[in-house]
Amino acid sequence: MIEQFLRSYLIAYLFWFGIALGCLPLLMLHHLVGGNWGFAIRRILEAGTRTLPLMLALFVPIVLGIHSLYEWSNPDAVAADKALQAKHLYLNVPFFVVRAAVYFCAWMGFAYLLNRWSAEQDATGNPQLIRRFQLLSAPGIIVYSLCITFAAIDWGMSLEGRWSSTIYGMFFIVGQPLAALACAIVVAVWLSDSPRVSTFMKASVFHDLGNLLLTFVMLWAYLSF
Repeated sequence: MIEQFLRSYLIAYLFWFGIALGCLPLLMLHHLVGGNWGFAIRRILEAGTRTLPLMLALFVPIVLGIHSLYEWSNPDAVAADKALQAKHLYLNVPFFVVRAAVYFCAWMGFAYLLNRWSAEQDATGNPQLIRRFQLLSAPGIIVYSLCITFAAIDWGMSLEGRWSSTIYGMFFIVGQPLAALACAIVVAVWLSDSPRVSTFMKASVFHDLGNLLLTFVMLWAYLSF
């Protein structure tokens, strides 16, 4: 019963966590390439990244239930299986927790700086902040991609400790921004009637967002195929 609950919780967590974290690479992509599509949903994406501390708190049950979720965390199971023994240097409880802490520190660090500088830009209009955004976002996308690849292996793929896939992390790299963008578009449509928002939520903006969404869908479908 507990094991089934934790597995269901993990899958639900990965879905909602994907929307929150997927806002981060989209935000960094906008700072790198610009475009009206990014200006239209920038505040929505920034708000999404600010939910990462909540996602960290919701990760605690996964850590507490690690022995029910992951076979490799049980010494008896590892001792009886050569495949798990070969992966034990990487798949062990202390290293699992340390890696998760590193991932969240990296993601939340980038989110904090992007949100802080955005507030500063609103207050001062300092044009030099644009370059600062770009200098942070370029390595930020790389760090995000590396962290989510290893996090996907840790939290998802290692549920079956004997199985491995070289493309598993790519599903998260593509799927998370896809989910975040779809959510941001829904929120943008919901807000489009607001007087403060309607002035820049034009049909052309939604057309650009639709094209970008289609691009992510096609890439996701290609990976799935």
